[in-house]
Order: sequence, then structure tokens, then C-alpha cells
Amino acid sequence: MTEKKIRTVVVDDHPLVVAGARALIEASEDIVCVGDANTGADAEALIKEVKPDVVVLDVSLPDVNGLVLAEKLLDGGFKGHIVMMTLYEERTFVQKALHIGAKGFIQKRSADQNLLLAIRSAMLGGLFLDPPTARDVMAPTAEDGADFSHSNSELGLTEREEYVLKMVALGYANKEIAARANVSIKSIETYKARATEKLKLHSRAQIVRFAVRHGWMNLPDAGEPTLPS
Repeated sequence: MTEKKIRTVVVDDHPLVVAGARALIEASEDIVCVGDANTGADAEALIKEVKPDVVVLDVSLPDVNGLVLAEKLLDGGFKGHIVMMTLYEERTFVQKALHIGAKGFIQKRSADQNLLLAIRSAMLGGLFLDPPTARDVMAPTAEDGADFSHSNSELGLTEREEYVLKMVALGYANKEIAARANVSIKSIETYKARATEKLKLHSRAQIVRFAVRHGWMNLPDAGEPTLPS
């Protein structure tokens, strides 16, 4: 039985970028490009028609900010995953992408090494940041109040609080976590609030930075975490 390929759409207003992404995808054995678009409007229509598994979406489009489009797609019920791609090194882009639930963020200069990895990671339920982006995300900021020096056993989290924080770091919304764990959204919100208060984490970017430094972002290799009973 042939394994199902990951159906992907590429959205970018630069023909060379689209051609390069298509070439990478078509050279792979497990991913297929089912369409491309150069504007946000065309992308919306295409995505609605073909229902891809993953959308590779440029931050800067001629008619709409790619981050705004990503948020619109996810809020509108898009069931696939979004990998953001950008030419610019801008921390606020990454923070926004993490906040809205994108499952990957790569810079165009590293796309030839990381695009396929990001697409595969998204399908595994993970969150992929290419090395330049990860370095930027992990760099401390003035508003950081978290202490990253403790080992996992010293964090002071219950198993459920740790589970929820891992899932948030991997890009899952409270509703998704609740459905997977078969508990109420209110319970997930409580676990998340307790965990972030204990660790002094005030944004999703800080949660991801914490998760990276504690080795939690290797979860796609080991499978999705399970909620402790």
C-alpha cells in the first residue's frame, strides 16, 4: 500500500521562490505540491478548493500580510497546518506566527535545507523553527522573567501541567488539547495558567523558548505526549 503523500500549497509572490519550493517538494518522495498562489485572495480560493495538508505561506504578500491571512485561515476552520516563510529576520513576525498557531517558521535563505523538514514536522504535530529563527527565539529579551536553568525534575510542575505546556509549545490551541486529552477546555486553561505562573512565562514565544531549552521540541521524533491519568 502506497503511503499517502503530504499535500502542500505554496503561497509567495516571487515566481523564483515558488519555483524553488516546488522543485524541493517534487524531488521528495513523501510530499506533493497541489497548487501555488501569488496573492492572498488567490491563496484563499485555492486552499478552499484543494484542502491541502500544509500551506507554506510568505509573510509578505502584495494584497495582505501573510500572518493576517494565516490567522484568518486558522480561525475560519482550516484543518491543515501552516508553515510561515520570510525574507526578513524580524522577531515580531515569529512571535505573531507562534501566537496564531503556525506550525513552522523558516527564513527563505535556509529554505533549501529546512522547508521539507518544516512540512514533515507540521504533519507530525510538531513545531519547526529553522536554526536562524530558533537562535532568535531563544535569545533572552528584556521582558523575560523565566528561569531557564532548572532541570525538568526541578520545575515544580505537575505531570498534567507539564503535558499542557508541551502541547502549547507544539502549537496546539486549548480547544485542540482538550479534545485530545478528553477533558474540558476549562481544565486545560487551569493547567496552563498554573504552569505559566510557576515558570513566569508571559507569552507563547517565551513558552516555546522554554520548551526548546528543555528539550521538549524533540517530541515529534518520539510521538505526541500523552496526558497523565
